[in-house]
Amino acid sequence: MSDNASTPNLIVERTEPGIYVASNERGARVRVSKADTRHTFTPGELLQLAVATCAAVSSEANLVHHLGEDFEATLTVEAVKNDAENRYDEIHTVFSPDLSSLDPEKMEKMVVRLEKLVDRLCTVGRTLENSAETHLKITSK
Repeated sequence: MSDNASTPNLIVERTEPGIYVASNERGARVRVSKADTRHTFTPGELLQLAVATCAAVSSEANLVHHLGEDFEATLTVEAVKNDAENRYDEIHTVFSPDLSSLDPEKMEKMVVRLEKLVDRLCTVGRTLENSAETHLKITSK
């Protein structure tokens, strides 16, 4: 590990055959499994959601400042999978905050501002763009 600040511990536990539950120190939990398992996310879906929600969280303060606490927003995300290499070639997010209260000029400026904010503040996107190394250590429990 480097001298850079580490993130809080995340724990993943196998709770039943083929199902894992990931949790963090703040009490959040998410069920993870293969695509054919109901009421779970796949690891690939979590990656896609991380990209999308990072964009939302990165722009939240700016949107609240300009639109108010109760603004509405929807994000959709999809990926282009490279089955031959078992990876994603692209992840596409459409972020749709309700900007209808802004005049067209302010709306255009807001879109540019949000794109810059996300480019600067979204750690997930910046990490993927810079190809983070991953390390796996296997030990017996």
